[in-house]
Amino acid sequence: MATSTMNSPSKSPRKSLNDEPRFTPNMDNYRTSLAYEGLALKKNTEPKSIADLKRKYAQ
Repeated sequence: MATSTMNSPSKSPRKSLNDEPRFTPNMDNYRTSLAYEGLALKKNTEPKSIADLKRKYAQ
């Protein structure tokens, strides 16, 4: 049985990743989906300073 050396149409020659469109989810849809499962995102209303973050993640 002979094998074909033809490239499939889905594989384009050396296309950079920056040229391809990227998926960006709609956050409202994501929150709705989480709500159906009984989950929710954390609500970070207050911005944290660098010192606070260093203190939190210090080992």
